[in-house]
Amino acid sequence: MPRKPIAVVVAMRVELAPLLAKMAAQRVDGVELFELPEAMVAVGGIGERHARHAAEVVIERVQPKLLVSAGMAGALSPNLKVGNVGRMREVVDVATGERYPTRGGEWVLATSPGISDVAEKGALLTKYAADAVDMEAAAVAQVAKERGLEFAAVKAISDDSAFPMPPLTRFIDGNGRFETRQFLIYVALHPKWWATLAKIRKNSKLASANLCRELQHLIKSSSQQSVVNSQ
Repeated sequence: MPRKPIAVVVAMRVELAPLLAKMAAQRVDGVELFELPEAMVAVGGIGERHARHAAEVVIERVQPKLLVSAGMAGALSPNLKVGNVGRMREVVDVATGERYPTRGGEWVLATSPGISDVAEKGALLTKYAADAVDMEAAAVAQVAKERGLEFAAVKAISDDSAFPMPPLTRFIDGNGRFETRQFLIYVALHPKWWATLAKIRKNSKLASANLCRELQHLIKSSSQQSVVNSQ
Protein backbone atom coordinates (compact mmCIF):
# COMPACT_ATOMS: atom_id res chain seq x y z
CA MET A 1 0.00 0.00 0.00
CA PRO A 2 1.50 3.39 -0.99
CA ARG A 3 2.52 6.04 1.50
CA LYS A 4 0.16 8.97 2.03
CA PRO A 5 0.97 12.33 3.64
CA ILE A 6 -2.35 12.35 5.51
CA ALA A 7 -4.26 9.73 7.49
CA VAL A 8 -7.83 10.32 8.65
CA VAL A 9 -9.50 8.39 11.48
CA VAL A 10 -13.30 8.28 11.66
CA ALA A 11 -15.60 6.13 13.80
CA MET A 12 -18.30 5.22 11.28
CA ARG A 13 -18.42 5.11 7.51
CA VAL A 14 -21.77 6.95 7.52
CA GLU A 15 -20.03 10.05 8.92
CA LEU A 16 -18.22 10.42 5.59
CA ALA A 17 -20.96 8.86 3.45
CA PRO A 18 -20.82 11.37 0.56
CA LEU A 19 -17.07 10.81 0.25
CA LEU A 20 -16.87 7.05 0.81
CA ALA A 21 -20.24 5.77 -0.42
CA LYS A 22 -19.02 4.38 -3.75
CA MET A 23 -15.57 3.31 -2.59
CA ALA A 24 -14.43 -0.20 -1.77
CA ALA A 25 -12.67 -0.74 1.52
CA GLN A 26 -9.68 -2.86 2.35
CA ARG A 27 -10.04 -4.47 5.77
CA VAL A 28 -6.86 -4.61 7.83
CA ASP A 29 -6.95 -5.98 11.38
CA GLY A 30 -10.59 -5.02 11.81
CA VAL A 31 -10.18 -1.53 10.36
CA GLU A 32 -11.70 -0.42 7.04
CA LEU A 33 -9.24 1.56 4.91
CA PHE A 34 -10.33 3.80 2.05
CA GLU A 35 -7.68 5.17 -0.28
CA LEU A 36 -8.00 8.75 -1.53
CA PRO A 37 -5.46 10.37 -3.88
CA GLU A 38 -3.71 12.23 -1.05
CA ALA A 39 -4.96 10.51 2.09
CA MET A 40 -6.02 7.23 3.66
CA VAL A 41 -9.25 7.10 5.66
CA ALA A 42 -9.47 4.55 8.49
CA VAL A 43 -12.91 3.60 9.84
CA GLY A 44 -12.31 1.97 13.19
CA GLY A 45 -15.47 2.05 15.28
CA ILE A 46 -16.96 4.14 18.07
CA GLY A 47 -14.97 5.05 21.18
CA GLU A 48 -11.39 5.81 22.15
CA ARG A 49 -10.11 2.23 22.16
CA HIS A 50 -11.23 1.64 18.59
CA ALA A 51 -10.03 5.05 17.45
CA ARG A 52 -6.59 4.37 18.86
CA HIS A 53 -6.42 1.01 17.10
CA ALA A 54 -7.51 2.53 13.78
CA ALA A 55 -4.89 5.26 14.12
CA GLU A 56 -2.14 2.74 14.77
CA VAL A 57 -3.19 0.55 11.84
CA VAL A 58 -3.35 3.39 9.31
CA ILE A 59 -0.03 4.85 10.47
CA GLU A 60 1.67 1.51 9.94
CA ARG A 61 0.16 1.19 6.48
CA VAL A 62 0.83 4.63 4.98
CA GLN A 63 3.39 6.41 7.22
CA PRO A 64 1.60 9.82 7.23
CA LYS A 65 2.97 13.14 8.40
CA LEU A 66 -0.45 14.42 9.51
CA LEU A 67 -3.03 12.46 11.54
CA VAL A 68 -6.60 13.77 11.45
CA SER A 69 -9.59 12.94 13.65
CA ALA A 70 -12.78 13.55 11.67
CA GLY A 71 -16.43 12.93 12.42
CA MET A 72 -19.61 14.22 13.95
CA ALA A 73 -19.84 15.88 17.34
CA GLY A 74 -22.43 17.23 19.71
CA ALA A 75 -22.54 20.95 20.41
CA LEU A 76 -21.75 22.15 23.91
CA SER A 77 -21.85 25.83 23.03
CA PRO A 78 -25.37 27.15 22.40
CA ASN A 79 -23.87 29.23 19.59
CA LEU A 80 -23.19 26.14 17.45
CA LYS A 81 -25.93 24.81 15.23
CA VAL A 82 -26.49 21.56 13.35
CA GLY A 83 -24.36 21.50 10.22
CA ASN A 84 -21.68 23.84 11.54
CA VAL A 85 -18.18 22.51 10.89
CA GLY A 86 -15.03 23.51 12.70
CA ARG A 87 -11.38 22.65 13.11
CA MET A 88 -10.16 22.16 16.65
CA ARG A 89 -7.44 24.25 18.27
CA GLU A 90 -7.38 21.94 21.29
CA VAL A 91 -8.74 18.54 22.33
CA VAL A 92 -9.25 17.68 25.99
CA ASP A 93 -9.62 14.12 27.27
CA VAL A 94 -12.39 14.18 29.87
CA ALA A 95 -11.18 10.90 31.41
CA THR A 96 -7.65 12.13 32.13
CA GLY A 97 -7.83 15.92 31.88
CA GLU A 98 -4.98 15.89 29.36
CA ARG A 99 -5.12 18.55 26.66
CA TYR A 100 -3.76 18.15 23.15
CA PRO A 101 -2.94 21.11 20.88
CA THR A 102 -3.55 20.81 17.15
CA ARG A 103 -2.05 22.38 14.06
CA GLY A 104 -4.69 25.13 14.31
CA GLY A 105 -8.40 25.75 14.54
CA GLU A 106 -11.19 27.63 16.26
CA TRP A 107 -12.94 25.20 18.64
CA VAL A 108 -12.12 23.32 21.81
CA LEU A 109 -13.31 19.70 21.69
CA ALA A 110 -13.97 17.50 24.72
CA THR A 111 -13.67 13.74 24.27
CA SER A 112 -16.02 11.83 26.58
CA PRO A 113 -16.52 8.06 27.06
CA GLY A 114 -20.26 8.17 26.33
CA ILE A 115 -22.80 10.02 24.21
CA SER A 116 -23.66 13.10 26.25
CA ASP A 117 -27.21 14.15 27.09
CA VAL A 118 -28.28 17.75 27.65
CA ALA A 119 -27.27 17.81 31.33
CA GLU A 120 -23.87 16.28 30.63
CA LYS A 121 -23.28 18.76 27.82
CA GLY A 122 -23.93 21.62 30.21
CA ALA A 123 -21.47 20.20 32.73
CA LEU A 124 -18.76 19.76 30.07
CA LEU A 125 -19.27 23.31 28.84
CA THR A 126 -18.88 24.65 32.38
CA LYS A 127 -15.86 22.54 33.33
CA TYR A 128 -13.83 22.63 30.12
CA ALA A 129 -15.13 25.70 28.24
CA ALA A 130 -15.35 23.36 25.24
CA ASP A 131 -17.40 24.04 22.14
CA ALA A 132 -18.24 20.45 21.20
CA VAL A 133 -17.98 16.85 22.40
CA ASP A 134 -17.06 13.58 20.69
CA MET A 135 -15.90 10.09 21.72
CA GLU A 136 -12.65 9.55 19.77
CA ALA A 137 -10.45 12.59 19.09
CA ALA A 138 -8.35 12.47 22.27
CA ALA A 139 -7.24 8.91 21.52
CA VAL A 140 -6.16 9.89 18.01
CA ALA A 141 -4.35 12.92 19.42
CA GLN A 142 -2.51 10.70 21.91
CA VAL A 143 -1.31 8.40 19.11
CA ALA A 144 -0.14 11.39 17.08
CA LYS A 145 1.80 12.65 20.11
CA GLU A 146 3.41 9.25 20.68
CA ARG A 147 4.43 8.95 17.03
CA GLY A 148 5.66 12.53 16.67
CA LEU A 149 3.05 13.39 14.03
CA GLU A 150 1.15 16.58 13.39
CA PHE A 151 -2.44 16.36 14.57
CA ALA A 152 -5.63 18.01 13.36
CA ALA A 153 -9.30 17.49 14.14
CA VAL A 154 -12.34 18.52 12.13
CA LYS A 155 -15.87 17.94 13.38
CA ALA A 156 -19.40 18.63 12.17
CA ILE A 157 -22.23 19.33 14.60
CA SER A 158 -24.97 16.70 14.40
CA ASP A 159 -26.93 17.72 17.52
CA ASP A 160 -27.16 21.09 19.22
CA SER A 161 -26.64 21.71 22.92
CA ALA A 162 -30.34 21.38 23.80
CA PHE A 163 -31.13 18.35 21.63
CA PRO A 164 -32.61 15.44 23.66
CA MET A 165 -30.69 12.28 22.74
CA PRO A 166 -32.08 8.75 23.02
CA PRO A 167 -29.93 6.27 25.03
CA LEU A 168 -27.62 5.60 22.08
CA THR A 169 -24.63 4.38 24.10
CA ARG A 170 -26.37 1.13 25.02
CA PHE A 171 -26.52 0.19 21.31
CA ILE A 172 -22.75 0.32 20.72
CA ASP A 173 -21.38 -3.23 20.61
CA GLY A 174 -18.00 -4.49 21.78
CA ASN A 175 -16.45 -3.84 18.35
CA GLY A 176 -17.43 -0.18 18.40
CA ARG A 177 -20.24 -0.72 15.89
CA PHE A 178 -23.69 0.81 16.28
CA GLU A 179 -26.42 -1.81 16.46
CA THR A 180 -28.88 -0.07 14.15
CA ARG A 181 -31.45 -2.86 14.02
CA GLN A 182 -31.71 -3.14 17.79
CA PHE A 183 -31.93 0.64 18.11
CA LEU A 184 -34.77 0.84 15.58
CA ILE A 185 -36.67 -1.88 17.46
CA TYR A 186 -36.20 0.12 20.66
CA VAL A 187 -37.47 3.32 19.01
CA ALA A 188 -40.47 1.48 17.52
CA LEU A 189 -41.46 0.45 21.04
CA HIS A 190 -40.97 3.97 22.44
CA PRO A 191 -43.10 6.46 20.45
CA LYS A 192 -41.65 9.45 22.29
CA TRP A 193 -38.47 9.00 20.20
CA TRP A 194 -40.13 8.76 16.76
CA ALA A 195 -39.84 12.45 15.91
CA THR A 196 -36.36 12.56 17.42
CA LEU A 197 -35.19 9.71 15.17
CA ALA A 198 -36.42 11.54 12.08
CA LYS A 199 -34.53 14.63 13.16
CA ILE A 200 -31.37 12.64 13.90
CA ARG A 201 -31.42 11.28 10.35
CA LYS A 202 -31.92 14.74 8.86
CA ASN A 203 -29.25 16.31 11.06
CA SER A 204 -26.73 13.56 10.34
CA LYS A 205 -27.17 13.89 6.59
CA LEU A 206 -26.50 17.64 6.75
CA ALA A 207 -23.53 17.24 9.10
CA SER A 208 -22.00 14.50 6.95
CA ALA A 209 -22.24 16.54 3.74
CA ASN A 210 -20.65 19.60 5.35
CA LEU A 211 -17.98 17.52 7.06
CA CYS A 212 -16.92 15.91 3.78
CA ARG A 213 -16.50 19.29 2.12
CA GLU A 214 -14.37 20.63 4.95
CA LEU A 215 -12.30 17.47 5.17
CA GLN A 216 -11.58 17.54 1.45
CA HIS A 217 -10.47 21.16 1.80
CA LEU A 218 -8.23 20.23 4.74
CA ILE A 219 -6.68 17.33 2.80
CA LYS A 220 -6.06 19.48 -0.27
CA SER A 221 -4.51 22.39 1.60
CA SER A 222 -2.40 20.11 3.81
CA SER A 223 -1.18 18.12 0.83
CA GLN A 224 -0.19 21.27 -1.03
CA GLN A 225 1.68 22.53 2.03
CA SER A 226 3.45 19.19 2.30
CA VAL A 227 4.66 19.52 -1.28
CA VAL A 228 5.93 23.05 -0.63
CA ASN A 229 7.77 21.96 2.50
CA SER A 230 9.49 19.09 0.67
CA GLN A 231 10.87 21.36 -2.05
